[in-house]
This record gives sequence, C-alpha cells and structure tokens, in this order.
Amino acid sequence: MLRWACFPWCVNDHTEPYAADWHSAFPARTKLRDAAIDSSRYSGNGNGLPWLSAQIVVSNDKPQAYGRHTEVWLGYGAHVGELSPAEAREALEEMRGFVNRLKHVVEEAAEIARDDFEGDPEIARLDREAEERRSQVVRSSTEYAA
Repeated sequence: MLRWACFPWCVNDHTEPYAADWHSAFPARTKLRDAAIDSSRYSGNGNGLPWLSAQIVVSNDKPQAYGRHTEVWLGYGAHVGELSPAEAREALEEMRGFVNRLKHVVEEAAEIARDDFEGDPEIARLDREAEERRSQVVRSSTEYAA
C-alpha cells in the first residue's frame, strides 16, 4: 500500500498481483440499469451496469516520472469517459440543461401518449402471415436469386 500511496477513500484492493495502479472512490450511480432502457441491445454485454455512474480516480504510480492526475470517470452503460475535473464540471452543466429539456420532452410525450391504444392481435397476426408469404415469394423468385 505504501507504493501506491493509497487514499482513505480508495476502494481498490492493491494487494492483488495485477491490481489497479490507480485509486478509485466508490461510484455514485443510478439504480436504473443501462440494459433496461437500451433498445439497441448494445448494452447486452453489461446487463448489470448502471445507466449512469461517476467516480473519482487518481493515477499516481511513479509520480516523479508521470505526475499525479485526478479524473472523474463518467460511466454511461458500457462506455466510460475519463474527464478532468474541469471537463466533468462542463458535463455537469450540460446535464443540468439537458434535464430541463428532458422534463419538457417527457411532459409533452405524456400528453401525446393519452391518444395511444393497443392494436388488434388478430389483425396483427394476419398482417405478419401476409408479410411472411410476401417474403417467401420474393425469396423464391429468380430475380432475387441473381
């Protein structure tokens, strides 16, 4: 631990053979998981990851040679942005503005959604069957094979 000059708030276990050579605080994170809102299914590799997270990370291995660098690691699902404190402050200000715009979008969507309705399952089934028949005709055509 002396080699790493560990901070009291560090949650990394530096005793492991291939331990992280940086210090990390426990992340602040959302309860909402990334996979719960990712309709692209890209985040499938990180099902357990929070939608948003942020933590302090300090790199100070061999500081005489490489210096000491404090960053905020901003996580968004499977992605991580390594930001300086100034860049993190800028991101925070952007988020504050975005939250206000998101609130407006959500309120407008809720108003529009009042007219939403469920379709007829029988009509949907017939449509899927017709689409499958059309696809089979296209796939079996000689022009499609060429």
